[in-house]
Amino acid sequence: MNRLLERKPLIAAEKRAKPAAVCVTGGASYIACSVVARLLAAGHTVRATYRPSAATKPIVSALDALPGAAERLRWFAADLLEDGSFDEAMTGCKFVIHTACPVIIGVPKAQAYEKLIGPAVRGTQNVLRSVNRAGSVEKVVMTSSEAAVFGDAPPGHTFTEADFNTACLRVGSAYGMAKTLSEWQAWAIAGQQNRWRLVTLCPGVVLGPPVVPNYKSESVLEVKKLVDGTHWPYAPPTGHATVDIDDVAAAHTLAMCIPEAHGRYLLAERGADIPTWAAMLRGMYPSRWVPRKVLPNWLVMAVLRLRGDEGGIQWVKAEYHKHKVDCSKAQKQLGLSFIPLERSLRDLVDRMVEDGVLPVQPAGTANEAVAKTD
Repeated sequence: MNRLLERKPLIAAEKRAKPAAVCVTGGASYIACSVVARLLAAGHTVRATYRPSAATKPIVSALDALPGAAERLRWFAADLLEDGSFDEAMTGCKFVIHTACPVIIGVPKAQAYEKLIGPAVRGTQNVLRSVNRAGSVEKVVMTSSEAAVFGDAPPGHTFTEADFNTACLRVGSAYGMAKTLSEWQAWAIAGQQNRWRLVTLCPGVVLGPPVVPNYKSESVLEVKKLVDGTHWPYAPPTGHATVDIDDVAAAHTLAMCIPEAHGRYLLAERGADIPTWAAMLRGMYPSRWVPRKVLPNWLVMAVLRLRGDEGGIQWVKAEYHKHKVDCSKAQKQLGLSFIPLERSLRDLVDRMVEDGVLPVQPAGTANEAVAKTD
């Protein structure tokens, strides 16, 4: 907890907010863990939902050990696909922070609706049905994604909150459709009532150290692969907008407690492709096996075509990381500033070493490997 607040101290609006009961869905996820910790630090009572499993048990135990958790953190088993599953957790809550969503990258097209798109949309519908039944809820903050924003755009286009990804519908991008359609579903449901308000957050790829050991995020695993030699010697050429985990957690709590917060908020410190991540990591960790070459685009495209991944092909071609992303709304209305990508990467790798996810010293040296491959 102390390290989280050292990296991102509570902002004035968080300190001023009166303690409230907050339901956090998907409370054991990478993003939600930091949201839960930040809410506890600000004095709120948290009613977190999760799916009990061997994987979530140590995460829940670690969060239960945080300061204030014994008195102000409760857990509720819930299933996104079960209507009414979130009713008990939301009882008496003033706010709901909805982070729970299935994340499956590269799901086969034939299984996309069954495994990803359908569960994402139905999950949002079920969560908001529970919100409608809980008469105490005044605001819902929902985690969306850059994948619900980045779509068709001319060269030089600057993405803003006004952009929705409709290209995913044309090319059949499973993850893009899951995030876009679930956000549309949320806005449709919110528009049918006037008791609670909806705010959605659209972060880029989230990086940075988890508040408790939790390394299940796809973005975190990608950094691990860059450092542990899995990708050696080639880095994939894909790119994204990037943002730090603590900035994303702060954005959730600020959007919750600032009365004027409304609509969508884009969250990104910059756009960067994975070879750029690799170049940064090589400078920080010269003895590790960080890729020094870029996988050829033609090879990436060939693999994606073999997999029938039209969404992946469209994403690589679009090079969204080269577009500007205007996050001034989050900066002005939420008072948010962004942690640099370099620090996000360094702090994440250092934490992985500390938690034993990465070895203190690599098995060989990058210089030896370069000598063998050159």
